[in-house]
Parts: sequence; C-alpha cells; structure tokens
Amino acid sequence: MPRLIVIRGAHHQFHEMAGNRTTLGAHSDNDVVIEGDPGVSRWHCTIQERNGKYVLKDRNSRRGTFVNGTRVESDELTYGDRLRLGDTVVIFGSRGRGDTAEARAARRLIKALILQGGNKELNASHSLSQLLELIMDTAIHLTGAERGFLILVQGEQLEFRVARNIASREVKSPEFKISNKVIRTVVKTGSPILTSNAQQDLREMKSIAALELRSLLCVPLRGRNKNKVLGTLYLDSQARDSSFDEEGKDLLMAFSDQAALAIENARLQRAEREREAMLSELRVASRIQLALLPREDPDLKGMEISGRMETAQEVGGDYFDYIWGPTVDGKRNLYVAIGDVSGKGVPAGLVMVMARSILRSLVARNPRPGDALRETNRLLKQDIKPGMFMSMLLAAVDENGRLLLAGCGHERPLIYRAATKTVEKIDLGGLVLGVIDDIGPHLAEARLQLEPGDQLFLYTDGVTEAVDEERKHFGMDRVEDILRHHGDQPPGRLLDAYFDAIGFHAGGATQHDDITMISLRRP
Repeated sequence: MPRLIVIRGAHHQFHEMAGNRTTLGAHSDNDVVIEGDPGVSRWHCTIQERNGKYVLKDRNSRRGTFVNGTRVESDELTYGDRLRLGDTVVIFGSRGRGDTAEARAARRLIKALILQGGNKELNASHSLSQLLELIMDTAIHLTGAERGFLILVQGEQLEFRVARNIASREVKSPEFKISNKVIRTVVKTGSPILTSNAQQDLREMKSIAALELRSLLCVPLRGRNKNKVLGTLYLDSQARDSSFDEEGKDLLMAFSDQAALAIENARLQRAEREREAMLSELRVASRIQLALLPREDPDLKGMEISGRMETAQEVGGDYFDYIWGPTVDGKRNLYVAIGDVSGKGVPAGLVMVMARSILRSLVARNPRPGDALRETNRLLKQDIKPGMFMSMLLAAVDENGRLLLAGCGHERPLIYRAATKTVEKIDLGGLVLGVIDDIGPHLAEARLQLEPGDQLFLYTDGVTEAVDEERKHFGMDRVEDILRHHGDQPPGRLLDAYFDAIGFHAGGATQHDDITMISLRRP
C-alpha cells in the first residue's frame, strides 16, 4: 500500500493509505486534513484505488490540484509523484523505508522539499525565539532525529535555547541529557561530528555511554564570518535504524549556514528595534525638558539675566528655572534655580519634572533658599529610586544686586568683579538631593553683593566636561578664562562667547550631556 507524505514549509507528516479511497482537504472529516493553508479547499481532492492503480480526482477546488507542476482534473498516479494543494506538497510514495533506488529518491525529494520550505520560512519575519524554534523543528524533520538541541555560545558559556523531541515536545533540563564535550568540540573546531555508532566511535566520552546513544550529529552554526561559531545544532537517536549519514550531514550543514545567517539578521533587527526604542525614549525626555524650560528671560529691575540650555543627543536631566517669590513691601524676589539629575533619558527627565514641581510649590512658603532645598530633598527622596540624585543651586535675587545662595552638590558659581577684572569662586558644597532624608546639616548658604558691572555665572557639568574629538574636556580653566575676558559683556553675549568656545573645542565630537548656563549681571 502507498503512503502520502504531506509537506508544509519545514514540517512533514506521513499518512498510510488504507482502503480504496482517500480524501484530502481542509475539513476535519477528510482522511488527510490539511490545516492552515488558505489555498486548500474544504473537500479538495480524492485518491481512488482501481484494480491496483491509483487515480487522483480534483473536487472542484478553488485553486486546483497540481501533479508534478501540471494542473489536473484527473490523473493516474505513480510512486514519487508530487502533488500540490495550495502551498502544501503531498508526495505519493511507497510504504516502508527500504533501500531501493525508488525509496532513496523519494527520501531525497522529501528532504529537499523540507530544506526548501525551511529556508523559505527562515527569510520570513520572526522574533529570535520563534526563529530558533523553527530552526530546531526543521533540523529534526530533516534528519528524523529522536531529539534535537539548539545551543548558542555566549562568551565561554553554552546557552540551551531550544530542546525538542521528535513529537515537538520540550526536553526538560537539556544540559544534563546531552554530551557537552561534543558541543564544545564542534564550537572549537567549527567542524561537524557524525556517527552512527556512538558507543564505539565516541567511547572516550563518558556521557555518550551514560545516555545510551547510537547515532549523533552535531553541526556548527556559522554566520557571515565562517571562523566564528554562533552555536550548534545537536541531534541524536537511540534507534538502531537511524538514518544519520553523510548525505544527511551535508544537508544539515547547508541548512545550518542559512540558519546562522537568519540568527544574525534577527539579532541585528532586535538591536535596531532596541536602538529605535531608546531614541524614542530620548525624544520624550527632550520634549519634557524643553517644555519646562523658561520661555523667556525674566525682567527684574536693576538686573540683567539670561539662561540657555543646549540639549545633547543623549538627553540628561539638566534643569534651570526662574521662580517669582511672594511680594513684600511691593517688591518681589526672583529665585534662579539650576540643577542636574544623575543618569540620562526618561528617568532623569521625570526626576527633573518632580524636582521642578516641588521647588515651585515650596518657594512661596520657604523664602530662604536653604529651607526650600531642604524640603525639596525630603519630598524628592520619597519618590526617586535608589541610586538617582540631583545637584541643585538656588539663588534669591533682588533688584539691588543682593543674592542669597544655597547649594546641594552643584558646580561652584563664579563671579566676575568689574572693579578688578578678576574671577571669584563661591564654594557652597552641600549634599546632592535624594540621597539621605535630611540634608539640613550639610546645607550652606552664602550672601553676595553684585556691584555695578559684576556678573554671576552658573553652569552644569556639561560645560566643563564638553569633549573634543580626542575626548579632552573643555575644563574649568577655560570657563574662568572666558568669564575673565567677557565678563564685562551683557549676559546674552557672555553666553554666546561660551557656546562659541565650546563648539570650537568640540569640533566634530558628539556631546553626551546637556550644556546649561545662567548669567546674572548688575549693569
């Protein structure tokens, strides 16, 4: 009696024909049910036995029935004929494995179709996990192995990604049911290992004897760089009539090369998706920053003030703000804030948003900068995750050039003194926000008086740490030198001088941190 081998993509199944009539189609009442192929009709075709001959009849199927590439209504079949129903191939063959020329030709045809279908499916879009399962299932169908394992190399470690038996069920704890020495040998040499007499050929490997294996085939997964092994396909069997042979090895090697390329492509696609997700996150963080920056410089009688931020490609958590305090005797103090959150991206942007909201609500109730920062830290510490923190400097400014500053681990303010054309450093110290519950004991305040022509310069570490193409920092000496030479200019021009100098220093180097500056001058 004949048998039908139904092949769809990389998968195949056998159907032993019994009786004198066999029906094929998508409906569950057929003898051979073909699922998941939209090109197969509910009642597609019939194979009828008549006087020892087998005749195929199409049953008015939508897309027709083909024999060896020709559409037919009725046709007498011979062993080895290839039927196509939709995208499904059905081989009309003889029962039993046998070693006749006809049987060998049929087996080669089946494997060639499985390989063709497998390679086609490799080129479809898959996640990496789906791709690895497809590769493993195809390898088992190609070789008829009882078990198959797909192992990837991660540094010096072997990572068991898929473990299957011939029934497509998962093999539990695969690392204890396989010869690791065989795998490591294939990874090291890049050459396959094949044996149909494992107990004799690999008797020095104790794991082979313990597992009672008879046949074993392990091939490398080699990507574009053939000297680099990504992993292995390991297949074995305890059956006496296993068909592991040189032909099967060559077939699996051809498939494994295509599979390795597909794995590399899947990894590249995953890396690209992760990169796009990261860029999307950075764009979100950038929008958060820009939306919350002051739209214009404040108008405070008796003072000139200008602030500016230049965001980097890798968005950080730089922050600057102008906050008007409560009115006292008809006058209002202006609070100038500048800060920098640790880390980058959306997490840093969210901490910046929280700090801004907290600080703005507190200034009205805590007119002293130190008190406002102490309470800001208490509230911020409750919500940010461990390891994140924020430096900040807050200055209260009036129209007479008087300032009260408090710092929390931020960069030291600089003052240009017009009378002497010198630069002073104000060392406030302090502890960054978000590390301990109470920063009060670490807070220091400083009172300053800006005389006519004096200018206060505030900045984040993106200024001093701007790099050139050799990764050399802009540095504090340059910061002081520019202030010394341009401190007599209005704040907007002073900031222009800084940005011009930083841009010249950087050349073509990409900056990885925001650059934020504020300058206050008493004209």
